[in-house]
Amino acid sequence: MKKIKSWSLIFALVTMAVCGAAMAFAAEPVTIAVSIRSMSSEYHMQYVAGAQAFVDTLPEGAAKVQILPCEADDNKQINDIKTLVASNSNVVILVDPNNAPNVTSIAEACEEAGVYWVSFWNTPEGITPLSYKYWVHHQTLDGEAQGYDIAVSLFKSFKTPGKGKILVMEGMMANTANEERVKGLKRALAEYPDIEILDDQSANWDTNEGLALMETWLAKYDDIDGVWSASDGMSLGVVQALKAVGLEGKVGVTGVDGFKDAIDAVGAGTMTNSYVNNGWLQGGYAAAWAYAAYTGKIKVDELDAGHRMFFTEGYLVTKDTYPDYIKNFVDNPPVYDYSNLDFCIKGPMPQ
Repeated sequence: MKKIKSWSLIFALVTMAVCGAAMAFAAEPVTIAVSIRSMSSEYHMQYVAGAQAFVDTLPEGAAKVQILPCEADDNKQINDIKTLVASNSNVVILVDPNNAPNVTSIAEACEEAGVYWVSFWNTPEGITPLSYKYWVHHQTLDGEAQGYDIAVSLFKSFKTPGKGKILVMEGMMANTANEERVKGLKRALAEYPDIEILDDQSANWDTNEGLALMETWLAKYDDIDGVWSASDGMSLGVVQALKAVGLEGKVGVTGVDGFKDAIDAVGAGTMTNSYVNNGWLQGGYAAAWAYAAYTGKIKVDELDAGHRMFFTEGYLVTKDTYPDYIKNFVDNPPVYDYSNLDFCIKGPMPQ
């Protein structure tokens, strides 16, 4: 009997140890990794803030946010993700690919590791989540609509509406968002034949590059009505250059992203517009979708195409819409219900 009791005791202790280990494993927080170009990007850090807002709705200790900045280095972004998924299966990933070609390597790494992930903005033509089990969805704003709307708003603001000379400042050339926004600009130009393009160059989404390029243009051109810029980061550099020569507020400037300084500039009249992407909504719902897939709340392979590739909602801020934007997004920031995953979907992307 003593021997049996001893074995019973050992069995009980082993069972407790195994259960304790299982409970400890279950209590390990899920890592929600956010792969972005740079922590210095206000827009990219909105993803992080959105992801954290979602985590804050979960039970304490259920998940944590980790930032993976690649500093515009394609290889670093891919290698950081490969290293993470190789060492941690208790993870989901939100990725804004530095350039579209990165997506294939990221998708393959996550597929092999069985890691659920969500992408923003960039994806190569013909490469979609529909061919992958763990790529939950791809979300973006309608970049062509953005490029068109900021262009039309700029053209209408000229002294002679619809007639003037502009400079075009593009973002990264291999970046899907830039390509789509430029496509929208071209559509607007087709409707406004009296708009003349003086020059078209890239400033790689960077404020300092935008400043330097605008300084070069100001030394070359003395009759400028507006600058069509594909992002707020570059636009703020443009505004700095204009201010230095006393042209701040006299030359129209567009923007996209919704940086605070850009929104303030629209309110002050030194920028014509900024198209707010709402990275808080994007990051928060991306985290919610990825976490739902990880926990089994949703079955990725049962989602239709409209839930695997979709547009989210943006907001064009102009002098006229600025007061409403401040009221509804700044003074009273929106609070999102992450239990309604469909809330973030404006509409399906074309297949």
